[in-house]
Amino acid sequence: MGAKATCPDLFRLRTLRTGLVAAALVAALICASVQPAGAAPNRVVADLSDDLVEINSSYHGTELLLFGAYRGLPGDDLILEVRGPSTDLLQRRKEQKAGIWINVETFRWLNVPSFYHVFSTRPLAEIAPSQTLTESGVGAASLGLRLARSKGGGGSHHNDGDESPVSAATASTDKQNAGLVRNMTGLGLWATRTSSVKTQQDMLYRTALSLPSNVPPGTYVVRVLHFRDGVAISESKTDMKIRKAGLSALIYRFAHDYSLFYGLFAIAFAVASGWLAAVAFRRN
Repeated sequence: MGAKATCPDLFRLRTLRTGLVAAALVAALICASVQPAGAAPNRVVADLSDDLVEINSSYHGTELLLFGAYRGLPGDDLILEVRGPSTDLLQRRKEQKAGIWINVETFRWLNVPSFYHVFSTRPLAEIAPSQTLTESGVGAASLGLRLARSKGGGGSHHNDGDESPVSAATASTDKQNAGLVRNMTGLGLWATRTSSVKTQQDMLYRTALSLPSNVPPGTYVVRVLHFRDGVAISESKTDMKIRKAGLSALIYRFAHDYSLFYGLFAIAFAVASGWLAAVAFRRN
């Protein structure tokens, strides 16, 4: 029989494992900084604790670790951005007429990130001016959101191509933009978490990424920007995939690839369930 590990042995093993992770990060940083002459130096390296997340019937959200290494100086800042696949979203404005709330306008946001989380070492306004952040692609103002409005003002999901672009300078767009940010933040799909990136010795960094239960599947882009004196001096990107797995993935693919048959099956299943319930209660 093998000897049983003691508490000091386990402590030394954990210390060795932590040291190996730190050494790997430092080595990755050194390798990334060694580039041919004339090439732009890459001073930041990004990675995740898990770059593949599977959503099944028991999935209720998870938390990942974003970490990496950078060649920094005292006072440097980091901004981490996690962006999900783009999609179209509908927003409706309601008004009360004759005592009844009805939809009077339907807006469609085009190519909106379905997931957008920003992490930083300090508040964004203290890292760089708003114009610099926008030029670097950080924040909701840099997403290039495009708004379209239905001329009929109805509440249908499809406008049959009867959409007119709304100028970004109009007051209605500003209000809808604020509403979009508020709604997505309330769903946990958009967030800005300042002072959430922890650094160590101006060399290592880490933060926690929480994925809610309603996170959409697709390919996510994790971007890390290294700022010094209000200027972005380096950037790194890595990918993360979120996909459905198990029975839920089978149903999801069937519903999207064979929508007609899925609808007919849903109707037949509902009718059969109602008939069986009626038979059971009749016997009782």
